[in-house]
Parts: sequence; C-alpha cells; structure tokens
Amino acid sequence: MLAKKNRLNRQEVNLLKKAKSKVIQGRFFGLVAQFSDDSKFGLIVSNKVVPGAVKRNQIKRSLYLAIEKNDWKKKGLFLFLAKKEVLKATKLDLIKEIEEIKQKIIFD
Repeated sequence: MLAKKNRLNRQEVNLLKKAKSKVIQGRFFGLVAQFSDDSKFGLIVSNKVVPGAVKRNQIKRSLYLAIEKNDWKKKGLFLFLAKKEVLKATKLDLIKEIEEIKQKIIFD
C-alpha cells in the first residue's frame, strides 16, 4: 500500500476530474495526469465496473502494488480509472500496463 502522503485526497481527485485533461487509455485502465511538484496517485474502481466491494479492494491493492513496483520518477497528480478488463488482469499484467502508460505521459 502506498503511504498516505503519496495518495490523492478527495479535493485533488475532484480537481483532476474537473480539469478536463486528456485521459491516456490503456487496456485495463485510463490515466488522468496533471503536473505537480510531487508524485501522488489515486485509483477509482467504480461500482459499475466491479460490483463487489471485496473484489474492488483487491483490485485497488493490486494496482497500488504495481505502482510501488514501478520506479516512478515523473512528478504529478495521477488518477487511474479502472475498466472492466481489470478483472481478468494478473499483477504482472498490471505492472506491464503501468510501464507502458508511464512512457505515454507528456506534460504540456
């Protein structure tokens, strides 16, 4: 699990939602990114995507673990939006997906 200082709070999540910035699409999730002085991460796994709370929390833990495993050097606010395909993903798939999406991030 990521340290609390590395996770987005509710105000930052709402700021990213309202910013209307470009969403980088991947197979298992989309990523909304905005430049900032530090790196913070947030995850949204919707009730429509995964109905059960237990499964949603398992997915969140897997995604946070994948983020920790990646050596994330870019600074900014990052919000991951899960898709239905995330149910079929393994932890290794998530790590690879994050690595691919990390290469696509470009701040204007």
